[in-house]
Amino acid sequence: MSETSLESKAKQFHSLHTAPEILILPNAWDVASALILAESGFPAIASTSAGVAFSRGFRDGEQISREEMIAEAGKMAARLDIPVTGDLESGYGIAPEEMAETVRQAIDAGLVGCNIEDGTKDGDAPLFDFALSVERIQAAREAADSAGIEFVINARTDGFLRMGAGSATLDDAIARANAYYEAGARSLFVPGVSDGQTIGRLARDIAGPVNILAGPKTPPAPELQSLGVARVSVGGGIARAAYTTTQRAAEELRKSGGYGFTENTYSNAELNALLDAET
Repeated sequence: MSETSLESKAKQFHSLHTAPEILILPNAWDVASALILAESGFPAIASTSAGVAFSRGFRDGEQISREEMIAEAGKMAARLDIPVTGDLESGYGIAPEEMAETVRQAIDAGLVGCNIEDGTKDGDAPLFDFALSVERIQAAREAADSAGIEFVINARTDGFLRMGAGSATLDDAIARANAYYEAGARSLFVPGVSDGQTIGRLARDIAGPVNILAGPKTPPAPELQSLGVARVSVGGGIARAAYTTTQRAAEELRKSGGYGFTENTYSNAELNALLDAET
């Protein structure tokens, strides 16, 4: 991908976060799923760290290397003419210097954005220290700016996932998101919330564009837009749905010997054509 093309995609992706319509960002886990999502008309797509890990036989949660995760998202970016952002978990390191290296590798792979989480694997300290978390985002921003593109850092704060709901968690999420925005994040990601009142408070009190992770109880995108949400993504939701379809197919085949699961699916020829198409 040429530098000009990458710069153009980065500008396009950044602009989607301040557009009048909410950015609905589906998550792919391989090239075929990315092509299907792009063909459906989405203006950009994201990778899912969970889906990529599952497809390679690993648990979610930085069980595969930074290089492997970025390479998979980079394959998607190379095949699509729309922006691709990568779910890069906690950045594959703790130090700010590691965040900078992660962003440099993501840009080299053709990505125009990435997630950086502040959750840890330490049950006694479930989030990185506040000051360190800000420094991590600052280092990522500096690396992106050095590359000369409007790279979208989607700074994720994991309090609701790690510590549960409550006023203290909400206040901390808002404080962290605003600090990350000041440090150079272009989108602020608060997963683990689904009720309209909390989502509305986040959208009102966070200075930058807010990203919500959608699940079964999340309000539909038009309602999220009315609450002030700028971006909604589905994480591993589509990948998990695909694996659930596999489980249901196995159950039908094993219990009844039927083949109903083969109806109304892509044909080999259709998938071959999708993968052969020029981008």
